[in-house]
Amino acid sequence: MVSFMEQELKVNEISYRLLRLLGKGKGGYSYLAERAGQQVVLKQIHHEPCDYYSFGNKIEAELRDYERLQKAGIRIPRMHAVDREAERIVKDYIEGPTVMELLQTGKDPAPYLPQVRDVAAKAMAAGMNIDYYPTNFVVQDGLLWYVDYECNDYSEQWDFEHWGIEYWQPKVRLCGYRDEDYEAVCHFLIELNRKDRTHINWNWARFEWMMEHSEFDKSARSSIGLWWSEDKVVGAAIYDMYFEEAFCGALPEYGALYPEILDYAYRELKDDSGLAVAINTENTEEIRAAELAGFERTDQKETIMELSLERDFSSKLPEGLQLREMDQVADRAALEWLFWQGFDHGDDREAFERSQDHVPHVRRHFNKALCLSAVDTSGEPVSHGSLWFHQDTDYAYVEPVCTIPSYRGRGIAAAILSEAFSRAKALGAKEAYVISDLPFYEKLGFEIAQNYSFYRKKR
Repeated sequence: MVSFMEQELKVNEISYRLLRLLGKGKGGYSYLAERAGQQVVLKQIHHEPCDYYSFGNKIEAELRDYERLQKAGIRIPRMHAVDREAERIVKDYIEGPTVMELLQTGKDPAPYLPQVRDVAAKAMAAGMNIDYYPTNFVVQDGLLWYVDYECNDYSEQWDFEHWGIEYWQPKVRLCGYRDEDYEAVCHFLIELNRKDRTHINWNWARFEWMMEHSEFDKSARSSIGLWWSEDKVVGAAIYDMYFEEAFCGALPEYGALYPEILDYAYRELKDDSGLAVAINTENTEEIRAAELAGFERTDQKETIMELSLERDFSSKLPEGLQLREMDQVADRAALEWLFWQGFDHGDDREAFERSQDHVPHVRRHFNKALCLSAVDTSGEPVSHGSLWFHQDTDYAYVEPVCTIPSYRGRGIAAAILSEAFSRAKALGAKEAYVISDLPFYEKLGFEIAQNYSFYRKKR
């Protein structure tokens, strides 16, 4: 390392004034230097031993790596001069924060992940890896620069997705769920399913429906685990109604958290029998993490069906019935009585009354124009279908659908849903999803989109 008692260093007999140390790597010390009013980076090669890496001739390695990176089309600083005898290099100074500095100041580098993944794709295509550690990347005017010249032959073990991404994760904190976290959880579930639908079995609508369901164990809500980065949820472990089954997930750029989330879910959300989680059959990373954590695949499955809303829908109710919008709060009693009968609990009104908790529902994002019932001439609901749609998504979610036994087989629920699909389409929905594999949905045009297997870890 050059002492700043030495204010200058020469490269090919040209003097550069040193301003400050920028950083020390495996191959040398990099200084911010100045010559003729221009700031540059001057790198002094050093030969400290490194027990996990071999450079060979370091100055020649720098030149070779610079050429490989240029050919690969990776954005790097331009090299100005090389002094082989003094083992010094001069290159452009890219002014801006490093990704490490962003992380250290609590900022999320997620906006730059597409760029680093593009760099990684170019590197892999050229048969090499670069050093993805965050100190080697500088952000300038929204562009990501790889400011080191180090590269090595490609190995999956050391590529971005298997090694580098771990260091690009901002500091996260784990907190238990609070009532004021509701919107953040909804936003997390919306983001989780924005581009990749492999977690569509858990979406904001399922969360909202569950949180106010009469069977949901509200006393345990603080056991829900949320992983936060700055002011947003990036991972979650949420029990389904009550302990024993849970959803575990993380935003793609925080995928390295998944094993930790699984571990938390098992410790905090299991019951006397253990814990089960549903994992998409195509999500090999989550399956591998679950198996490594001791979860075993079971015969229990979950199917998600999808319907394109591109076509037009016909919705004619049988004679004597009328369509009515239902309010989840104001019409709660009528809806709950319909659900009681429609989900085959019987027609004993007294038993139904004894089962109710009489706590008003709060549906924060629910649109009653998508909550439709068929009512008879007395105004009594006999069939129902609800869709959930959020303006930040492009899909609708079906939950619940039922018809009381004496009105089944007449196409009432299909007519209700067809009207709801038309309304959701007008709001911007392109698809509808339902957790089911029933022939009823096939007849409506639904097709199987996602399959999930439950993985269980016994207590």
